[in-house]
Amino acid sequence: MSTPTASTAPAIPALSALETVSAQVAAFNAHDLEAFVATYAEDAVVVGVAAEPIVGREALRAFYGERLTHPDLRCEIDATTLFGDRWVVARESVIRDGVATETIATFDVRDGVIRRASMLKG
Repeated sequence: MSTPTASTAPAIPALSALETVSAQVAAFNAHDLEAFVATYAEDAVVVGVAAEPIVGREALRAFYGERLTHPDLRCEIDATTLFGDRWVVARESVIRDGVATETIATFDVRDGVIRRASMLKG
């Protein structure tokens, strides 16, 4: 009698940090709330966009749900830098109603999802 062997199929690799941040921006610009939230970890922490930290996917969904209904809302990234394999720093412009807000965003990405994001608005 033979013993079962472990599968030899390769594991599907997680997205790289830059790919994850790009997917997050694409979902934001597509106004796709569920795809946007899916780029974050279940217990992600986002600071700098609200008075208090936003903690977790449900809180992200609640915070961004109404915002993403604005058809002219978009984010443009004009520079990114990857530090190591998990830290992304991006210079962004978030545009709404024709007004751009410059932001320096840092993302801690592990296992293909954003664990922590910090936004410093100009």
